[in-house]
Amino acid sequence: MEGLCGPNQWRERQQGFPMKQGVLTHGQIRLLLSKGHSCYRPRKTGERKRKSVRGCIVDATLSVLNLVIVKKGEKDIPGLTDTTVPRRLGPKRASRIRKLFNLSKEDDVRQYVVRKPLNKDGKKPRTKAPKIQRLVTP
Repeated sequence: MEGLCGPNQWRERQQGFPMKQGVLTHGQIRLLLSKGHSCYRPRKTGERKRKSVRGCIVDATLSVLNLVIVKKGEKDIPGLTDTTVPRRLGPKRASRIRKLFNLSKEDDVRQYVVRKPLNKDGKKPRTKAPKIQRLVTP
């Protein structure tokens, strides 16, 4: 695809078996998986289990293909990489507010809290702010 570069993070066929990297087939096989393998989380120490996984070759039987964009390409993809969505909420912890606005330890963090405007018809405009955590006041 033009406009993006990235590895396939997770894929699924109609039967629901995850695709595993390094399995060079397009079909389904059963592997003995242990701790550290993808597609398996052991419940006990040293536990291994034979699980059904699908090979990493993409074909027409896939129903879902999830991707992560690692590097932006030459062209924008409409609706995906051409718009930027602003973050709705600011940080709540005092040290994270200091980090965002490059404040020193002596600066008052309460003035820099990101406030959310609440506007209702017929009422005066209000703002809402989170309670700052780990705030040390003099």
